[in-house]
Amino acid sequence: MKYYVGIDLGTTNSVISTFDGENVRVWKSKKDQNDVTPSAIYIDKRGKRYYGKNEYIKYSQDPDRCAVLFKRFMGTSTKINIGDETLTPEECSAEILRELYKNLPEEIRETDEVGVVITVPAAFNQMQNAATLEAAKLAGFSHVSLMQEPVAAIMSVMMQSNTNANFLIYDLGGGTLDVAIAESISGKVNLLAHGGMVMCGGRDFDRLLLNNVVNPWIMENYSLPDGWQSKKEYKKITRIASYYIEMAKIELSSDEEATIVGETGVQDLDGEDIYLDITITREQFNELIKPLVDQSIQATRETIEKSGLGPDEFDKIVFIGGPTNYKPLRDMVVNELAIQGSIEVNPMTAVSEGASIYAESIDWESSTNTRKTNKAVIETDKTLGLSFKYISRTNDDKAKILVNLSKEIEGYTLEVTSVDTGWTSGSIKLANKASIVVPLNKKGNNTFTVEVYNEQGKTISVENNKIVIAKTLATVGNILASHSIGIEVQDTTNSKESTLDYIVREGDVLPCKGQRKFRATEAIQAKSAASLNFKLWEGEIEDCADDNRFIGYMKVSGQDFDYGKIMVGAEIICDYTVDESGGVKIEISIPSISEVFNSDRNFYAREEGQMDLDNAADELSKQGKVILEKIKDLGESIETGHEELESAGELASQAMNVENLDREDIQHLYEKLLSLRKKLNGIRRDNLVPIRKAQLEFLKEFYHESIVPMDIPKDVHDRYETYFGQAESVISAKHSAFENIINEIKGFNYYVNEKYDPIFVFKWLLWQLEQPEKYRNMDRFYAIKQQALAAIDQGDRNTVCRLIEELLDIKIDVNEEDAALLANIVKG
Repeated sequence: MKYYVGIDLGTTNSVISTFDGENVRVWKSKKDQNDVTPSAIYIDKRGKRYYGKNEYIKYSQDPDRCAVLFKRFMGTSTKINIGDETLTPEECSAEILRELYKNLPEEIRETDEVGVVITVPAAFNQMQNAATLEAAKLAGFSHVSLMQEPVAAIMSVMMQSNTNANFLIYDLGGGTLDVAIAESISGKVNLLAHGGMVMCGGRDFDRLLLNNVVNPWIMENYSLPDGWQSKKEYKKITRIASYYIEMAKIELSSDEEATIVGETGVQDLDGEDIYLDITITREQFNELIKPLVDQSIQATRETIEKSGLGPDEFDKIVFIGGPTNYKPLRDMVVNELAIQGSIEVNPMTAVSEGASIYAESIDWESSTNTRKTNKAVIETDKTLGLSFKYISRTNDDKAKILVNLSKEIEGYTLEVTSVDTGWTSGSIKLANKASIVVPLNKKGNNTFTVEVYNEQGKTISVENNKIVIAKTLATVGNILASHSIGIEVQDTTNSKESTLDYIVREGDVLPCKGQRKFRATEAIQAKSAASLNFKLWEGEIEDCADDNRFIGYMKVSGQDFDYGKIMVGAEIICDYTVDESGGVKIEISIPSISEVFNSDRNFYAREEGQMDLDNAADELSKQGKVILEKIKDLGESIETGHEELESAGELASQAMNVENLDREDIQHLYEKLLSLRKKLNGIRRDNLVPIRKAQLEFLKEFYHESIVPMDIPKDVHDRYETYFGQAESVISAKHSAFENIINEIKGFNYYVNEKYDPIFVFKWLLWQLEQPEKYRNMDRFYAIKQQALAAIDQGDRNTVCRLIEELLDIKIDVNEEDAALLANIVKG
């Protein structure tokens, strides 16, 4: 590969750099001659596209023809409307990538000998990473790889100071916070831990000013209707205000106060022009952003704890990202963490520069873009049995070449000469295990030739006598997985309970690969529509898969093979790899039908896990209801922690009313719900035994109050006693055997009541009809309800039983998915 390119594809600004093996260069935008290019697109009425600073400014005046902040929506199915066109976030990102690429000189643009590394936040999830790769593909990049932004930042730091140290990278961009802990030993960088926050960046500081300062000021000084922020005729106020807020925020970097001032072009209800004129001081701004900065500091402390280092073991905090240009923010972080701060790298360009350095270390000829090996062997002469071993990549000032001889040769000598400087080793006896230390006088490739002489001093012609050793700026050792990813499996073939079988854990060293064996729980006939579903989740909640982030699934359908049948219990072999950017590739082998299915052939569908933020109300409402139900169950079973449950309930209730929230608010809420599920799972895990005891006690009470008075056979009572005894025996077990027994008891309760209580089905149906939110087809639900009420009035038991079956057909499953997408594999 001739050229190495690094791209920081940012939420607000993007940067492109190149590395030639010796020097890094940031390429300025051709139009504005700035190091950074705002990630903004404008499409005029003729369909012509424009990009950059002016287009970012235009967003406040002509938003219908502009797109900004689309990086925040990567990994979702949200559509971006620009003028008469509708683009995906990936397509918008591809536009910026192409525009950045135009900044490069023609000799780079016109060749295919280019390796491109695009950075992504470590906090990005699997779907966001996959979306970034899709954007690169749409941009036309042939050789592309992803890299975590904090690792790129570390590479940039090493370019400035190649010393032994422990670094804390605090990378606060426009949209995300990345925290990384790294050690540098003799120029080799190992990532020890990382963390961060998905929705924490300069954009969130802007929103704090908007919601807490600007909007209240507008409401106090002008006549506006309730909920005006969500009304189309007033949305221009928010856009204009957001632009002036950003200008004022930048001004506060150097001044003690700034003014948010400007015309909005909108009139209030009294016909008065709304004009902004709001003064904000540094002190006010600092107080406003402090809670979010405190959250970022807490995330940083958690990352430090994972690294095993203490504050006194760090040499410095390296600040990266535009918002860290604000000195009071840096001071807050430094003072709280008691670690010295550093601004030795350009916070705006460091990530891109580091990515270009990293691009040189990739073996672009490999199918998986693995890193180049540091060791090399060349065989120079088969007759002599002569070969050389050496370190081909190092950041030292010298390197050692080791001689290997398969047989003893008397009187021969060799000499190593530097092609670059003329340095020579002098005459050295040719002997097995002889070593020559050569100087590396320049960055990049250092080339040496080897000459062999016989006992008469004549040159012996040998092949492959050229040795190339690269002197690198730094080398990366460990890169860690930022998320845990698991495949959902059923506990048993008869169980609806599921767990995660992890293929990679947060903190595992990447790349990694391995194999899992499963068995089918469902028969799949060739050419049928039925399928085996390998559902992928991202998160740490092992015993309740759907409390994690769903990141898609790999589906093997009967339509994917022509002959045979996958039987229940058939062996399934899953080979997987996780590359250094966290990308997952899966290959499924099913020996019984002699077929292999690869995720590269579109068997893996991340789209199933994507959310459309413009149509997320129903999904968030469902999540809110599920969480409220869990909170209710927990509240009845635990003795402490009720305050946490109360605040969790407020957040879950908020999720059920999102009509007035914009895309970013919805995305914030979704991330909070994920964190909330994790917290509730932790509360449940810490209180598992008392929760189970409460569940079992409730069922025992129901048995004694409702079942015992019935005239039922002894074997029914015996079965209840058996169930209760089984549940008691596993009440402390960590697996889900207890929950399986509880579900069996509930099912048996229904069976007994239906059989021995003549009016039970009538009561049960009336109870179900009071819960329309539990059903997926409202038209069908209300049609059944109308028939059911009539049948209950007439005492028509047969019709009631039939309608119950119809009602159950449209009931939302526990996982809130169609049965076709349920995981139907078990560990093999």
